[in-house]
Parts: sequence; structure tokens; C-alpha cells
Amino acid sequence: MKVLVTFAVDRKFQKIGNEILGKDNIIWYPDLEPAEILLVRDNNFPYSEEVKFIQTITAGVDHINFSRIKKSTVVASNAGAYSVSVAEHALALLLSAAKSIVKKDLEIKNGIFNPEETILLNGKTILIIGYGGIGSKFARLAKSFNMKVIAIGRSYRDDYADEFYDLDKLKDLVKLADFILISVPLNRQTYGMIDRNVLELSKKRAIWVNVARPEILKRDDLISFLKQRSDVVYSTDVWWDEPNVKVPIMDNLIITPHTAGGRSGEVMENAYREAFLNVKRFMEGDKPKNIVNIDEVIWIDRGSLGV
Repeated sequence: MKVLVTFAVDRKFQKIGNEILGKDNIIWYPDLEPAEILLVRDNNFPYSEEVKFIQTITAGVDHINFSRIKKSTVVASNAGAYSVSVAEHALALLLSAAKSIVKKDLEIKNGIFNPEETILLNGKTILIIGYGGIGSKFARLAKSFNMKVIAIGRSYRDDYADEFYDLDKLKDLVKLADFILISVPLNRQTYGMIDRNVLELSKKRAIWVNVARPEILKRDDLISFLKQRSDVVYSTDVWWDEPNVKVPIMDNLIITPHTAGGRSGEVMENAYREAFLNVKRFMEGDKPKNIVNIDEVIWIDRGSLGV
């Protein structure tokens, strides 16, 4: 079977693909010859009835329109490939909020010396919504701060979370958490699931961290809530309408430009390796990892592409 890579790839990453799959088995962009397997990044890929397997280089798939893909085609995401980088970024967002890093840096640079109390992570409770690769990696980091970890996840279990629950317990668990990490995939079930009714359950001085997708929350509910509850901080790597974001200026809102997945070569090297290894599994007749349930997918027409 031939593999068509549908977007431009640096030579150093092409070398990884050639080593794993064999250079004679890969068609590199800009060549667009027919192939039974596609490696895709966004919607700009040729699709035909002959395609049997599609592998995304991205962890999320909500930016890809699957309506033109027949259901018999197997689609796999690259979930887990960026987990370490995203978990580290999530910790940075949490610490920035708890220690008022952004606010105090700006004040100091404007000649304002105003020390204020900060929040300890030690001994606090964090709720992780979405206990997959990112959530479990973050839980390990949380344990180094002696935090209690409550996890919401479908099936994955390990010893880093103290308690596991299903998504239907979300409201009850938000009431208990000092910090909340959103690391769940965006799909039909999670789209807009965090609204005013959920946000208003936040404890005093709670910190929300989002390294997933903005659409998991309802934008207007979030903004009005943050204006009402200045004690609660929302620290996020994602926002609506990227890259043309329109963000309200509030002390309790911290945003980075969708960089949690990392832009460095070492991160992308792992991402390409994982993607090509998954393609190899399919080619050899084994079940690929991270098969997407197309019935659950929701499509967001994005102007900017993250992981």
C-alpha cells in the first residue's frame, strides 16, 4: 500500500517516515498520486473511494470535515503524541494564575510594586476533565505538588489519580475542586458542556485551565462569569476565532496563542514518529491506535491550526 503525505514536511521528518515505512512506500507532497493511505493535517487533502486509512498528524480532529469520507474508511488521530508538552504548558498556566505571574510582571514593568497573596498548589484538589494522554501526564506533575487528583475519563486508569468518575458527575465534582483542567477532546458530547450553570459552581479563588478546545465552553457564559467572579481565574491556551481573536482585557483571564503542543523540533519529531508508526500498524494488519468515532466528531471551520 502507498502512503500519501498531503502537506509539506521538513526533510528531517521525512527521514523518520522513510525509516519506518520505507521510502518507496511514501509519496511526499507536493506529489499527489493516488494512495490507499493518507497522512493529513487539515482539510486540504485529496480523497477518493480507494482510501482505506487516514492518519492525522494532529491530536485533535475537530478541524477536519469528515462529511466527504465514507464510514468504512478508518481514521486515526495522533492523540498522545503531544501529551508531555501540553501537560507542561498546562502546569505553567496553572502556576501563572496561582502565583499572579502575568499580572505582577505587567505591574512591575509599569512601575507598580504591589505584592499580594498567592495560592498554594500543595494539598489542593484538581479536577481533570479528560483523563487521556494529557490528563494522565498532568496528574503525574500534580502529584509532585502533593495535590489530590480527581479524574473524569472514559476508560484509562492509573495510580496518579485518586478518584475516577464519569462525565455525568461533572457538576458535583466542580464544587469540590480548587483547580480544574480541561483536557477532553471536542466532540458532540463535550461541545458547549461547560456553561454558566457549571461555572457558577466554582469554589472561591478557583482556577480553570484549558488546553483542549475553546468550544467546550460557552463563550458568552464564560466572559460574563469572569466579569462577575473576579476571584476565579481562567487560564487558557485556546480561544475562539484563532488567529483573529478578540479577547476582553481582564485580570482573571490569561491566554497563550495555542502553543501548548510545542513548536520545537523535538516535539514534532515525536509527533511524526507516532503517526508513521500508527500507519505501519495498519499496513501490517494490526489495529491502529486512536481510531476516531466519526459519529462523535464535530467540525469547526478554523482559521488557525493547533494540535
